[in-house]
Amino acid sequence: MTEYWPAGAPFDRFEGTVKPEWIDPNGHMNLAYYIVLFDNAVTALCEACDLDWNYTGRTNNGVFAAETHTRYKQELLLGERVRVHTWVLGVDAKRMHLALEMLRLPDLRQAATVEMMYLHVDLGTRRVAPWPTAQRARIEALAAAHAGCAPDWVGRRVMPL
Repeated sequence: MTEYWPAGAPFDRFEGTVKPEWIDPNGHMNLAYYIVLFDNAVTALCEACDLDWNYTGRTNNGVFAAETHTRYKQELLLGERVRVHTWVLGVDAKRMHLALEMLRLPDLRQAATVEMMYLHVDLGTRRVAPWPTAQRARIEALAAAHAGCAPDWVGRRVMPL
């Protein structure tokens, strides 16, 4: 299915809702749950690329997050809904570079962004391993559709004091 992803369009098959148990004493969603929502969006991407838990069960391989950089732009409150846009920025023999943007619904205001590096791992050896051909082709198709579309916040670092 990813082979036919429209050029320039972010992968946007995940929406979520802020749950009561995610609200902290400040009255908004705790920072940890932004990551939960982003992780759910990556799961949707992995399902589209045949890299989901069924894949892990069949192959004893999995996808691990190796690095993340999160920016919190706007608080989210109880019951608010979000959509996550995902761009595949690159893929090589063993890695996948992603950018994700969380948008509040219905106004589509940016709530958070995250840039992530994922690794393909052989769970038997616990070592990074090459992507299988079919899965890599699906990731590459998304990367090709997203070529030249990286959001302007990609590649930033934490600003020093």
